[in-house]
Amino acid sequence: MGYHPNSVINFLPDKAIKEVHHLDFGDVIFLDKTIVTEIKEGITYGWEKGLEVISLAENYYGKDFYVNYLANRIYDYAVIAQDWNKFFEQNRQLRSFSIVTHGKTGTTNIAIERLFYKEGNIMHFTDLKTALEYTGNLPYS
Repeated sequence: MGYHPNSVINFLPDKAIKEVHHLDFGDVIFLDKTIVTEIKEGITYGWEKGLEVISLAENYYGKDFYVNYLANRIYDYAVIAQDWNKFFEQNRQLRSFSIVTHGKTGTTNIAIERLFYKEGNIMHFTDLKTALEYTGNLPYS
């Protein structure tokens, strides 16, 4: 996707980033305790794309992974919020679900997603550092 100053790849030191996958719809980054997605501009992010992330997570963390999920919304894209129901129908859970927004569009989307995310609270952050501290992925020296 190229350089973006708010990307977790450019924010954390190399030793903190365990694995990176550049997919056609965006980047999936694995940290010790967290899956970070950075979806490309204009993408509609739904269940089919989510299945790719789940498959990668199973390969990295194991079949019964229980991690934090952080959507680092450095670009504007659409989310099919009701597709979260399909995730939970598979008896899956997350430690936490956090979203970092860098503009007004992302804040509006969070309100809609909260209607469909029934398993807990969606944490909203406006800076990546605070979100990474919350998920237990900081500090790194």
